[in-house]
Amino acid sequence: MQKARTMIDLRTIWAVLPVVVACSSTPKPVDDQLRADPPLTSAQPSAAKGNPDLDRGVAFLKNDKFADAVPHLKKALEAEPKSAEAAFYLGVAIEQTGGDKAEVEKLYKQALAFNPKLVDAAQNLAAMYLDEPPRPDDAIPVLQKALSHAPGDPKLLTNLGYAYSLKKDVEKAQNAYEQALAKEDTPQLRFALGTALFENKKAEAAVPHLLKAAAAMNDDAASLATIAAMLGPGKAFSDCVRLLDRALTLKPGVPELLVRRGVCQHELKKEREAAKDFEAAIKVDAKYQPAHYYLGLSLLAQKNKPGGRNALKKAVALGKDTPIGKRAQQELDKP
Repeated sequence: MQKARTMIDLRTIWAVLPVVVACSSTPKPVDDQLRADPPLTSAQPSAAKGNPDLDRGVAFLKNDKFADAVPHLKKALEAEPKSAEAAFYLGVAIEQTGGDKAEVEKLYKQALAFNPKLVDAAQNLAAMYLDEPPRPDDAIPVLQKALSHAPGDPKLLTNLGYAYSLKKDVEKAQNAYEQALAKEDTPQLRFALGTALFENKKAEAAVPHLLKAAAAMNDDAASLATIAAMLGPGKAFSDCVRLLDRALTLKPGVPELLVRRGVCQHELKKEREAAKDFEAAIKVDAKYQPAHYYLGLSLLAQKNKPGGRNALKKAVALGKDTPIGKRAQQELDKP
């Protein structure tokens, strides 16, 4: 049965190649945040005696029959207007059927008003506030109050960390994530903490957390590429290459990944290997501008000035007004 949600989970993100400096731009998600929806826990209320519609509604929820649960839960709430359980479960059922979000929010608030210790209601309400467009200022007090009733709850702490990261309060985000990790060390949490540190310009501190997350992603090319994109600013170039080796084994011939690996090779002063990656990317997509730009830089580093300038000219020809085209022209203008 799907109930309490964790806003942050492992994001399947396709790494976006940085415009000029390798491995330095924040990866952009193409998918919504995933949610972890655990079944009922020991802290979750059970159906109250004497309310058969609540019993029936909960039974439908347990079998993921959310639409069937709604009418029974509405009757249960009508019969017991101050039932936190009925309000919470009805909110879950309506949310899972894509119902009115304002009504769902009202029901979760109603449940918490009747029972402030109903942690799953707080979790779901906070997760709503962290959906797009996020409202971290609304989510934080809900999570803090819930944590006063359930200290150390890793799911609440995860969402609190995410809320603070949205506010660019990296110290509080890191503190919340680390408390969550003390209770439940998972790749998802490591990724969340690493991403928060990276996005707040603490790339080197992010590296060990990102590498622990990557260890669980050997078969996920997109996630490996995402993490590799964040390792460069942390100066973990060898790890960047290693993760991209694996990603390219899973997804061979992707120009973006070839160029990113080439740039990490370039940072390691492995210019021949770097040039091979840039050339391989061009072979796949002759119009992929970054490959020409970085090939030009690599060839210049190898003292191949004619080859380097020719590659830079191709980069300019593919878009002189783009950031990479402009940077390529700047390289050509150097004496």
